[in-house]
Amino acid sequence: MIAPQDAAVARRDQELPGLMTVLDPEALAAQLPPSMRYLERARIAYARYKPGQSCVVGYCAPDDGAPKAYAKAHRAGAPAPGESVLDERGLQRFVVRDGTVSVSVFPVDARLKFLRRLASRKRFARQLEKLMPEHPECWSTTLQPLHYMPERRFVAKLVANGRAAAVLKVYSEDDYPLAGANADAFRSQGPLRVAPLLARSDRHRVLVFQWIEGRSLNDAMVDPAFDVRSLSTVGAALAELHGDECVALRRSTGADEAATLRALVANLSLLCPELAPRLDALGCRLAGYLEQSPPVGLPIHGDFGPKQVVLSNGEVTLLDFDRSVRGDPAVDLGLFLAWLEREVLLGRLRAGRLGPIRDALLAGYRGQGRLAPVGLEPHAAIGLLRLAAHPFRERDADWPGSIAAILGRAEKIAGAAGLC
Repeated sequence: MIAPQDAAVARRDQELPGLMTVLDPEALAAQLPPSMRYLERARIAYARYKPGQSCVVGYCAPDDGAPKAYAKAHRAGAPAPGESVLDERGLQRFVVRDGTVSVSVFPVDARLKFLRRLASRKRFARQLEKLMPEHPECWSTTLQPLHYMPERRFVAKLVANGRAAAVLKVYSEDDYPLAGANADAFRSQGPLRVAPLLARSDRHRVLVFQWIEGRSLNDAMVDPAFDVRSLSTVGAALAELHGDECVALRRSTGADEAATLRALVANLSLLCPELAPRLDALGCRLAGYLEQSPPVGLPIHGDFGPKQVVLSNGEVTLLDFDRSVRGDPAVDLGLFLAWLEREVLLGRLRAGRLGPIRDALLAGYRGQGRLAPVGLEPHAAIGLLRLAAHPFRERDADWPGSIAAILGRAEKIAGAAGLC
């Protein structure tokens, strides 16, 4: 049964007549062949909603989280292309609700064509041999999905003889150009460690990186026994990245950031119309701040948070440079602080740890001879707005309440910085 808050969104969006269906596994399964009825027991793991345009919903097994299928609600008058298909390998795609909803059984993906090679282990092994001729240890690996954003990105661990060997990433046509350009942009140096690129295929939009053993900072921080002073090494690694003048990256301006923020706020306002006046007011002030800020063109991570940090034997490895650009270092530090604020709001991190973690991170950053960038508070508020849609995307049971809490914290931080 669809959740009341999801049903309210579906009723408002008349451009997507299939939205009510894709957000309700039972209703979706009822319109599929008997072989697909298992989706009524599936769990929604991911939802990417573009009001009035589309909604992509990923379904996974309720026990182990393995991807099972995804559905997409299409605009009225622009039905899903094609018809239901079942090819010779058993891969399946269905079109239902008069063409307003399409359903693809994993590993079928309309924009990640390479995933179809996962259907046959033998075929996938041959593909790995072609992709990685210098790494035979990866040819006969078992693939363990880690993260799947249908029609955008798939990430999996390659396991050989019980040990992780590499990380495979598959991208959409829209996302690959920047990710591919950044794949080997950075090198390990000083306190910074970077996962080496093992292989790439521009044709298939695939990157393979060496697996880094260690503990995710996201997991470590919530451990009561974790020594927050370890964050000084993280700050030092980030400062090293910001100081790399040799790396070639696309440049991002304050105007670019402001345009992205305005679009994000517009979508949030449609998702939560009761918050629209507050979102618009805060978004306008923060976008104005970005547009008026002096240009800065240093290498930045672009999506820096605890999930992009691996701790191992006193070393710090930064991951996922897919969004790296030349811009303002305050973007990285502000987004990291926003992640901490969000974890506190959602009860995953004790409020008393936020201050010590922040202090240790900035101490390590300054220890590399770099001044902490100006504008951390405004960028923390901007970071919170960047994260505000995650509760809906990650299917938080009370996503409207979580979005409201994140907005409230962003308003307080911006207010303390004199922006409200």
